[in-house]
Amino acid sequence: MQRRTFLSLLASLPSTAFAQSSLPELQAEANRRRGIFLAQVRQMAIEQAPAIYFSAADPVFGSATAPRTVLIFTDFNCPYCRKMDALLQQVAQAWPNARFVLKWQTMMAESSASAANYALQVWQSARAQYGPIHQALMQSPIPITQQAINDIAQRTQTQHLLNLAEPAALKASVQLGQQLRVFATPSLLIGSKMMGGMTDAKTLKATILQWPLNP
Repeated sequence: MQRRTFLSLLASLPSTAFAQSSLPELQAEANRRRGIFLAQVRQMAIEQAPAIYFSAADPVFGSATAPRTVLIFTDFNCPYCRKMDALLQQVAQAWPNARFVLKWQTMMAESSASAANYALQVWQSARAQYGPIHQALMQSPIPITQQAINDIAQRTQTQHLLNLAEPAALKASVQLGQQLRVFATPSLLIGSKMMGGMTDAKTLKATILQWPLNP
């Protein structure tokens, strides 16, 4: 178990437990609570409506006919999300077994919402331009500034898609992340398994293939 997960679980214990329990006992209790937590997340994932995987409002990497759909909880201002983004695009282009649906989160910086709002507006209204704009946002210095977003819009002649009302897809993605207890990005929902942090193509593919097509 990661140290920060262990500490967070310990923090949820009554204060008297620290004085009366040994470290192995605290570790066992933290493990027990972690198991309960993961079981709850799995159950919530199983209960999600199929629409969250196939919303036309969400950007997607990969073929529409791929047999498995993976949800990616990501943030334009997250440096690890940027590394994961490149990996996902590489896998999606060369591997027909999965498509990756982007569920934008807004936890890293104030501009995360502005960047996600703009990207979703482009996806919905100027889809042919989404790829280059997505790449430009991912390559902008962190934290992304409003000026950087404005410059990208000017270069791509999509200024009319700036500063529009928050799309329903962004609110829905953030709410889904909260419901599934996504505390950090990137996080991937693969079947009923939540994978957090960075990985490599081999591990990602193997994890996806462990997910039954008909669970």
